[in-house]
Amino acid sequence: MQKQLPSEEQIIAILRDEPMVGSQLRGALGLPKKQKMAFKQLLADMVERGLLKRTSHKEYQLGDGEPLEEKMEKRRKKFADQGPEDNRRPGARSRRQNDKENETRVKRGILHQTGDEEWEVHELETGKVYEMCHRRQAPGKEGETISFTLYPHPKLKHSYLAKVDRSAEALNVSWDEVKTKFMEESNLPKDFSPAIKKFVEGIKEPGPKDFKGRADYRKLDVLCIDPEGAMDHDDAISVERTASGYRLGVHIADVSYYVPEGSDLDEEALERSYTQYLPWTAVPMLPEKLSSGVCSLHQGVDRCAFTCMMELDKNANVLSWDFHRSIVNVSKGITYQEAVKMMEAGDDSIKALAEVTALLKKNRTKEGLLEFKSTEYGCKFNEKGEPVQIVPRETDESNSWVEECMLIANNCCAKELKRRGLQGIYRIHEAPDTKDIMELYYMYPDLFKDAPVMLRDLGKPRSGDTNLNPTAFKLYQHLVKRAGDDETLTNRILRSMQKAHYDSNSFGHFALNWQDYSHFTSPIRRYADLWCHRELARKGNEINAERANNIIEVCDLISANEIKNMKVERISIKVCSCWILKNRIGDDFEANVTGIEEWGIYVSISDPIAEGLVRFRDIAGDDYYVFNPDQGLAYGKRSGRTFRRGDKVMVRLLRVDPLRGQADFSIIEKLSSEPKKRRRQGERNVEERADRASAAEALGYVSQPDFDDDFADDDYEPDYKPMKRNRDRKAANKMGKKANGPKAFGEKLAKGRGGRGSSGRGKRGGRR
Repeated sequence: MQKQLPSEEQIIAILRDEPMVGSQLRGALGLPKKQKMAFKQLLADMVERGLLKRTSHKEYQLGDGEPLEEKMEKRRKKFADQGPEDNRRPGARSRRQNDKENETRVKRGILHQTGDEEWEVHELETGKVYEMCHRRQAPGKEGETISFTLYPHPKLKHSYLAKVDRSAEALNVSWDEVKTKFMEESNLPKDFSPAIKKFVEGIKEPGPKDFKGRADYRKLDVLCIDPEGAMDHDDAISVERTASGYRLGVHIADVSYYVPEGSDLDEEALERSYTQYLPWTAVPMLPEKLSSGVCSLHQGVDRCAFTCMMELDKNANVLSWDFHRSIVNVSKGITYQEAVKMMEAGDDSIKALAEVTALLKKNRTKEGLLEFKSTEYGCKFNEKGEPVQIVPRETDESNSWVEECMLIANNCCAKELKRRGLQGIYRIHEAPDTKDIMELYYMYPDLFKDAPVMLRDLGKPRSGDTNLNPTAFKLYQHLVKRAGDDETLTNRILRSMQKAHYDSNSFGHFALNWQDYSHFTSPIRRYADLWCHRELARKGNEINAERANNIIEVCDLISANEIKNMKVERISIKVCSCWILKNRIGDDFEANVTGIEEWGIYVSISDPIAEGLVRFRDIAGDDYYVFNPDQGLAYGKRSGRTFRRGDKVMVRLLRVDPLRGQADFSIIEKLSSEPKKRRRQGERNVEERADRASAAEALGYVSQPDFDDDFADDDYEPDYKPMKRNRDRKAANKMGKKANGPKAFGEKLAKGRGGRGSSGRGKRGGRR
């Protein structure tokens, strides 16, 4: 029989002695736990009528008799009566967030001195006046525009003090200081040692002595096509039409001829591994006399080269190849743009190059081709050498002409290294990990719509000694096609793939869909190519001779340095963009959301081109934002507003640090409309969830319980004897905790309380 609830007089009598939390009060009145909700409702009614009040410690005590609604009305009236100049804080529930949707934490204002050590700031946007916190040192100059934040006054309960936000001020540094600091923090080498300089000074221009035993290609029409402003020219191309098809020559600067194995110069080149390209300079792998002089394939000059001469049929299939040292004299040293103009003018050598490379690409397309559309950026500088504009790097049709020739030469290089049993360095790329594919699927299910393969059919990323995975490759062809020109989706697909690196074994390159691939075509700026040149030049006893460096250690070092160099190059572009933004603090920009992490939202603006971070605390308004990694979005717990990749927002620049290449923004408005809610969480399609669960099981992430039908309504019979609900509840709970396996799962599932199966559902498919 249910016990009657106590009267209000009884409750007041108990609380007259001391305040109590709800559970203590219920215990003092002798009420059972099953009447908890009814009792809580009674207490809430008494609080609303002013008979009781609830403290911040959740304790109930006697009230003052004034109804809660009347108190709220008085408070609303009080704030309504406050004038526009009243800077008192409205008892905010969050001191670090704001009560207006478009108001940000960092504000801009004009500084004024009101006394010897008294200052105040006039906010630009609202005209409100705030007292500056007392400092011995002046916060700035009279009339200066500053960035400031507010914090509660330590003595006046309802007032704010302003504090200068130094991080939001433009740094008073020169561009030369920024470059020097960046070079130091990136640990980039400054110069070569005196011993190396002395060795390089002794190297002379190539002459007859250097040309002995080399194939002479000086009479061929040799093209060297490079970007505008390039200083190191390490590759050139020749194309001849033959009776059987084409003779394609890829001529590469013979750097290994000038860099002795194991020398100080060789060790320094290995330590650097790459030429580090920055928007304002380049840190070369080799001294300038070699990289831009003796080794570089300049127009009209005899140069030592290493040639891959390939015989192709009429469909540009490779019939044979030969690697040998040679002499070349570049007849046309042109830029990519000039090559296109020569093609339009009908130049025979350019037409032959375009013809053969079109066939090479057609052959690659037949075998399978992954083409990612991504944009690279460069920087323009003024006459003082300071950045003024970030621009996307242009790509012309001629870029693909050179690229196809380099790809097929690298492919032949890897095959030659394997055929001769040399210690080659290979470029390998593993197939994507199934966990990364599943993560991509959960975040972007639309990409997988009408996919030619099922996720459960992917299997293991690697089979035997090959990284090639035809099933995964077919899936990624579909994903790239679905992404189209959406760069955000393309970048996300790229992040789901493995990082290509170097190895001493030819395990295959997944993205190229080739079993054999190495680097041969850029020895001036890449050590892996220099190593392969040395290996291809070995003859007789040199093949089995001990190398100066262990090949496995070399692969590990240059792979690690590649990641480091890519990071430095990426940050250097951000340094330039932050320098351009340094005088625009407080300006508003339209932006796109490019990524979301647990610490904030990444955005990009287009004018000027720049990227930055919006910390969740810097989103305008009083909401509290949480990152949902499963859906890849941030959502407000109070408003329900969401931010996803691709959303358009209005942002305000808060702070810029050119030294680190970091820019912080605040989102002041969301321009994209909120997506429509498809259906409630509990109404999700059972078949859709079952398919996901099956895919996860097939990939080995979960194991399904041993049921004949995981979703049966009437056929399922638990393998246990039901217990009486009240008498044996504790025993059942104890048994459920200790037991393992399908039986324990079944017992929890049948009770409808615990079990979540591999698909995350109870007996009837409802979510828990």
